[in-house]
Amino acid sequence: MKNPFRRDGSPNDDSPNPERTDVPEQPNQGRTLEPAPEVLAELDALNEACRAAPDDIDAQIRLWRAVAALDRWVFINRGPEDNPRPYALAAQPGNLIGIYSSGKRAQEAAYANGLVPPDATVSLLAVPMPAAIDWVRSFGEHGVVGVTIDYPRLGAWCPLQNLAGLRPTDTQG
Repeated sequence: MKNPFRRDGSPNDDSPNPERTDVPEQPNQGRTLEPAPEVLAELDALNEACRAAPDDIDAQIRLWRAVAALDRWVFINRGPEDNPRPYALAAQPGNLIGIYSSGKRAQEAAYANGLVPPDATVSLLAVPMPAAIDWVRSFGEHGVVGVTIDYPRLGAWCPLQNLAGLRPTDTQG
């Protein structure tokens, strides 16, 4: 299947994208992966507050609540089309899945981290919330210990077990 996104993150409308139910949303099927600029600015400001006061748990909670409030999380796909796998990095606490607040930030990270050549298209996955939390948590069985947001731009991280508390309670069955 041809990548449904152009290099700029916009939908590649001339590419067929058959509906699939066995994998996360492949990517956004005509919707944009870009939240409003004020949403990204808020994430950046909350991240700066965490960096300024690394022991302030309340600041970290505010950041991760804002991350959980996004409509969807974007992932850099490192697997084949029929078996998508999110990009994860080895870090001091253990393997962390990279989640991104926007398609543009995910693409920038893929190029900055050398995951794709500069002229290649970045394969992205967009998983709507709160399913994204459940999907990410399932990787705990494979050695993942947490997630990081917008790495390397932001890079704050959250332990996998803490994500359960970020899941909206009204949609838990």
